This record gives sequence, structure tokens and C-alpha cells, in this order.
Amino acid sequence: MEQFLDRILKVRWEIKLAVLAGALAALTGGTYFFFISDLQDDIGRQDAQIKRLEDELIQKQSIANNLPEYRRQKEILEQRLAEALTELPNDANIDELLTQLNEVGVRAGLDLTSIEPGAEAKEGSFYSKIPVKLSVVGNYGEIASFFDSVGRLKRIVNISEISLKEPTKKGDKIVLKADCLATTFRFIDQKPHKAGGAK
Repeated sequence: MEQFLDRILKVRWEIKLAVLAGALAALTGGTYFFFISDLQDDIGRQDAQIKRLEDELIQKQSIANNLPEYRRQKEILEQRLAEALTELPNDANIDELLTQLNEVGVRAGLDLTSIEPGAEAKEGSFYSKIPVKLSVVGNYGEIASFFDSVGRLKRIVNISEISLKEPTKKGDKIVLKADCLATTFRFIDQKPHKAGGAK
């Protein structure tokens, strides 16, 4: 051991300085590798989390500041949905439609001689159509007024396959028999129904 210490003491100071510098460099590198780089990685993760939380806070503050506007827009959308469901209801409501067609026909001055609802048929992915065969008797103006009034109903009703025939004189006017197809539509709810019914 003494010999080892004697050798170290006899080494030139440049070599001692070089060894000391190397030892310090190794110590500094080890400290950086084992401690500082881990701390920097941890700081980077914490900074990213802080940034994410700040962004979330800004977004939620914006929503909170605009909450009355969002509520107003929600009310408008709910009102539009209610109007849309009047035009394209969830239920067939054929009895109600037949009553409306009869009332419109009477107001137009027509005689409804036949109303025959057909079978509902699915069309596309979100609606089905329901045909109703109609036969009415009246003059040309009354029939045109009837078709116009049907087109103004809140519920969507398309008139097609119009056939005017059998013109006859009735009093001082010419009356016709008009056969047509009135087609209405129903919205198909896409929500899955739970098995076993509601509890």
C-alpha cells in the first residue's frame, strides 16, 4: 500500500491533473445520466400535462361563458326537431291523416268516395312510406284546391298517379272523378330496443 502511495506521489502533476479531470468528467456524466436526464424527462412530462390541463381549462371556461347561448341553441334545435316530427312523425297516425284528408276534401267542396290505406313500406334507412288511395268527385277547381291544401298540411303528403275521368254535368257544373295516390312518410327510430321491455 505504501509503495502504491509513493508511486502516486511521484507522478507528475500534469498526469494527476488529467486523472482528476477525468474523474470529475466521469462523475459529472454519471450524475447527468442517472439523475438529471430523468429529472428533465419528468419535467417534460409535467410540462405537457400542465399544457393539456390549461387547454382543458380554457375550453371549459369558454363553454361556461357561453352556457346561456348553448342553452338557447339547444331550445331552438328541440323546437326544430318537434316541427320535423310533425312533418315526419315517429308513428304512422293513419287515422289522424285520414281525418285531415277528409276535412280538406270537405273544405274544398269535394265528395270523398273512397279512402284506402295501403301497407307501410320501408324506404331508405330512416323512413318508411305509407300509401293511401283516394277517389274524390268534384269540379276541376275543387280538385285543384284539394291538392293544394294537401300540399300545405304540416305532415308531408305527396299526391301522385292522378287520374281524372268520368266527366258528368251536375247542375250547372262539370264534375270529374279523380283517383290518386296520397303518400305519407314515417320516421323510423334507429335506437335499439331493449329485450324484455322497459322495467
